[in-house]
Amino acid sequence: MLGYVLLLVGFVFFLNGMTLLGKTGGKEVGMLNGAVAILILVAAFTGAGLGPDGAASTALVSVFALIYVIAFGVFTLGHDGKGLGWYCLFATIVFLWYGQFFIGIGAMELGLFNIAWAVLTLVAFLVLAQGKALGTLLAYLFIAESFITLLIPGMNMLTKGVLF
Repeated sequence: MLGYVLLLVGFVFFLNGMTLLGKTGGKEVGMLNGAVAILILVAAFTGAGLGPDGAASTALVSVFALIYVIAFGVFTLGHDGKGLGWYCLFATIVFLWYGQFFIGIGAMELGLFNIAWAVLTLVAFLVLAQGKALGTLLAYLFIAESFITLLIPGMNMLTKGVLF
């Protein structure tokens, strides 16, 4: 199940990055954010096979899902994104916590992924809530992390049963 979640989140990361670069429209990407939020919430609440610790992984997936629910509102309903920015600050703290948790239980890749997601959400906080001109950096972080921390590990899990 973790491979499935990583794959879906990878799609969202990639297209959110492309949207920030002006390559896609916000409304269709907003719909994708909403759809992926629903799909990964279903996966999270089944709890089966989400990672080294089912409850911890369910909570982590839920943090992502809530980001996508808010992003759905920003992209499709025209909300300003400041609330999403402040939520991203909260998510940064959660991702740092999970980074050390996963590293501590020997799941090094998941720990490093969480640290990378913490960097991304911190930059998102600075862009959305603080108005810093880091939108291009944020876009490229989304795109790079979509492949390195999500698509490749997700596809490996789905086809080989391992992250790398």
